[in-house]
Amino acid sequence: MRHPREQSGYIMLTALVVGLVLSMLGSIGAQVLINNARFTQFEQRQAAALDVAEAGVNYYLWHLAHNPADYKDGGTTPATAPYGPYTHNYYDNDGNLVGTYELTITPPTNGSTITTIRSVGRVPHMAGARTVLAQIGQPSFASYVLLTATEVWFGSNESTTGPVHSNVGVHFDGTNNGPVYSASSTYKPTPQFGGDGTTHNGVWGTGGPQSQWQYPVPSIDFAKVTTDLQSLSTAAQSGGQYLAKSNGQGYYLNLRSDGTIDVYKVNSENGSGLNKTYLYNKPAPGNGIFFVSDSVWVEGANWPGRMTVVASRLPDNAATNASINIVGNITYKQKDGSSALGFIAQKDIHIADYAPSTIEIDGAFLAQKGHVWVDSNAPVKTKITTFGAIASYDYWTFTWVNGSNAVTAGYATTETDFDTNLIYAPPPQYPTTGNYSILNWREQLYNP
Repeated sequence: MRHPREQSGYIMLTALVVGLVLSMLGSIGAQVLINNARFTQFEQRQAAALDVAEAGVNYYLWHLAHNPADYKDGGTTPATAPYGPYTHNYYDNDGNLVGTYELTITPPTNGSTITTIRSVGRVPHMAGARTVLAQIGQPSFASYVLLTATEVWFGSNESTTGPVHSNVGVHFDGTNNGPVYSASSTYKPTPQFGGDGTTHNGVWGTGGPQSQWQYPVPSIDFAKVTTDLQSLSTAAQSGGQYLAKSNGQGYYLNLRSDGTIDVYKVNSENGSGLNKTYLYNKPAPGNGIFFVSDSVWVEGANWPGRMTVVASRLPDNAATNASINIVGNITYKQKDGSSALGFIAQKDIHIADYAPSTIEIDGAFLAQKGHVWVDSNAPVKTKITTFGAIASYDYWTFTWVNGSNAVTAGYATTETDFDTNLIYAPPPQYPTTGNYSILNWREQLYNP
């Protein structure tokens, strides 16, 4: 049997041990709470730094929307790309400083509309930073397999591959392998485009899949191309190829497989072809711009490079607007994006009546004020294949039919394929249609 004094000592020792354990547990618990608070604070700062970096990307999207060619944040330095760094404070809605972002801008290369933005976000009381790399792109007139400012009708035996857009409305009875857009929520189609006297949705018909039909969407302004023609003329004279008025009907261009261009003066044209005089052979333009201050007739096989051909008489006058006439095949050496041709006409892009019965034309074709078409008096031919993009202010057609759906002029079969390489890598300095949008972004996982 233990002595009472021994029991009292034991109890005191036990209480001391329990108190010590509880004290240690309390200290550990307090440290855990402190660590959790610190970690929460660290996470909050990390998230805030990423938000600030993303704000930098959004800022430069806004900046380019207002200053499309400014990659130096309103400044003049540095002299060579990439440009920056440019640092801005970022405030919340109450005017409190959240942090700073530091921007470095890499502008598009020739033949691309993609700009790369590197944005480094920093916040107070955080040693590191978070970095976002974003690529932003500006769609061009070559971003659609067909773009038109008027209404359009695709028949039941027609199909499209790639985006279609009309500023008025689309009657679609065929098969669409890509989105179909209309700038109108509703419209009343004319009889020429299959209208029945009633109002229809912006995109309507028996075709599909209708899940890819979208309306209304913003319209696309063909008139802005006039400004682009001025800049293209300047670019051709400073670093490309420029042909003054011919004092004849215009110029015939033969695009050669070696990347050079044979230039002829067109003396006259009849139903069977051209009367022309050889002038010289031109190398491919250094900056990709071949500007002709006259009408153009063109053909060529196995073109190896990237070039934009412009037919425009400036100053702009409707009575003297220039056209481009396609007289034979225009084909690429490779259909992988390394070859790209743009054809921009003030008025029409016209397939000549004497063009081959079976023809292929590769490229992005833009008629600013007229048609991309075969006219209604053309003979009936076999097949036309296009690979690229078509932008036609007025209605587009390669086939004319009567009330019985029999072909009366143009090509009996039309095959239209979209060159997806053109979406954000169009021909050099091809006109753009809208604001920049983010193509992709990722976090750069190291501290700069």
